[in-house]
Amino acid sequence: MADALTITNVTKAYGDKVVLQDLSWDAKPGEFIVLVGPSGCGKSTMLRSIAGLESITNGTINIGSRDVTHMAPKDRDIAMVFQDYALYPHKSVYENIAFGLRIRKFPEEKIDRLVQEAAAKLDLLPLLQRRPGALSGGQRQRVAIGRAIVRDPKVFLFDEPLSNLDAKLRGSMRISIAKLHKELGATVVYVTHDQIEAMTLADRIIVLEGGRIQQMGTPLDLYYHPSNVFVATFIGSPPMNLIEGTVLDRNGKLTFTSDNGLEFRIPDEFAAGVRAAQPKGKVLWGLRAENLRLADGETTGQIFDAKVVVTELLGPTTSVLAEIKGHEIHVTLPAPHRPARGTVLKLEFRSKHLYLFNKDSQLALVT
Repeated sequence: MADALTITNVTKAYGDKVVLQDLSWDAKPGEFIVLVGPSGCGKSTMLRSIAGLESITNGTINIGSRDVTHMAPKDRDIAMVFQDYALYPHKSVYENIAFGLRIRKFPEEKIDRLVQEAAAKLDLLPLLQRRPGALSGGQRQRVAIGRAIVRDPKVFLFDEPLSNLDAKLRGSMRISIAKLHKELGATVVYVTHDQIEAMTLADRIIVLEGGRIQQMGTPLDLYYHPSNVFVATFIGSPPMNLIEGTVLDRNGKLTFTSDNGLEFRIPDEFAAGVRAAQPKGKVLWGLRAENLRLADGETTGQIFDAKVVVTELLGPTTSVLAEIKGHEIHVTLPAPHRPARGTVLKLEFRSKHLYLFNKDSQLALVT
């Protein structure tokens, strides 16, 4: 039975170095939470603190109604899947999965039943007598997951489990983990630096930087409503384009003007929100790659001339790095279009979203 996880005012310091700064968040029973952020942001320290592998400096950690803050790892009823699999090389797949059950002195009949059930869920039945050295990376990771699920813990913890796999295996393992979570209904806390993994797997994402929570929300909340520049540029691929400038009122019409002279007349449907934000001084205008599209015969918005710098063919789409008035921006085009370098594209702003950030505070003014 899955349980809730509640983190309250957790701080972790190593001497004078604070790596987690007063974090509070929760995971509902059965929820898939992803902690995401760059290297050194504190995400793995947070996971290890939940597991009891790190003691925290301040705060509390609750699993269900139990305060586990000072409990030993073995008493917390959690299972952890590590980045490097942590399998016993001299034991078979069967014995690796069964190991934790044997330590807890489960009856042999129950051990066999649980191992067989876990192996069936993870397509490992034909591999039960092999040793880890005879397995692929993806198979080893499935064994590590099998060892976790046989315990039926209150909370599953995943520490960058796919980072050692190639791109194709990462894709298939993401699907496997998503299916397994749906089947088990487990509470999961998953750590990754890969925002695509986060967007694919999470019910909610926690974005960490510098040991602080930058934003917590659903994948679409973070993508369409980033609270600051860090989240805006971290979530989404390619990252959000940012252009520095000011917002001016010209005869009742709001215009964003960049330092290089690029002018963007803010559409009327966004004007009230921009006025309410009262942008003063330097601002950053954010553009997702899909916010600019090739102008067509039904063009109603503002047109920008964009000179192609580099193109990347991605199959269903083409990613273009283009230059507008000295500003390099990423644009996503439909697949048939692969313009040559130096080509000038006619691009139109078409979006239901407008992003403006205060340059100094980095906080969102309008999203």
